[in-house]
Amino acid sequence: MLSSHNTGGFATTSAPEGFGLEDFEEAGLRTVERRFGPKDTIFTPGDPDDQLYFLLSGTVRLYKLYGDYKEATTALLKDGGVFGKLDLVEGRWQGVFAEAVTEARVASIQKASIEGVIKSDPGFALKLFSSFSERLRQTDEVIESLLHREVSTRLATLLMNLGERFGEDNGAGTVIDVRLTHQDLAAMIASTREAVSKVMSELQRDGVIESRKRRIAILNEAALAEYASRLSGLTIDGQAAI
Repeated sequence: MLSSHNTGGFATTSAPEGFGLEDFEEAGLRTVERRFGPKDTIFTPGDPDDQLYFLLSGTVRLYKLYGDYKEATTALLKDGGVFGKLDLVEGRWQGVFAEAVTEARVASIQKASIEGVIKSDPGFALKLFSSFSERLRQTDEVIESLLHREVSTRLATLLMNLGERFGEDNGAGTVIDVRLTHQDLAAMIASTREAVSKVMSELQRDGVIESRKRRIAILNEAALAEYASRLSGLTIDGQAAI
């Protein structure tokens, strides 16, 4: 199955165990590789939904716009992630934005050719659709995780999972190896930059994290876990959590 971590506002995803680009190649599927730089757009809502995408290297985020053009990150993918619309019906359109967070290599496969392989190779079909069903389950988890939880809880949960997925030990703590602004973090937990900045300042003041040049280091994992486990339904300075 596809591995996942609930981050208190979005899902981080990787490929299903045992499922990789070689599975497409062995099935005779032609792939086209493209390279993207940080902030490059891979696709946007309204683009034709005729391809499936496989992340060879780097980090990619999926997001939607809501309200006054605010961004809400729905998934953060790293090496091996499969993304694109979760159906193989032709004639539809993309519903989210896909954007490279870092330098990224992405292979794309025409859905029309995948459909033929699914009909003739049950093993390939099972692996592919297991990744699709997992993505749908993660979406449900994301929605549930945002209900009745304060910003500090959501943000701490996010940082813990980012540390697990993207962290590197530098001897003094765990450095999250993805450059993220406070606005980026806010988009991942459906909050505001101001609310995230307030909590980040609190976490730094308490010696829980350290932030330098948009790199976040977790200095006290136990204290961060305590923030993540706080009771739900609270607010910050009388303001709503979202």
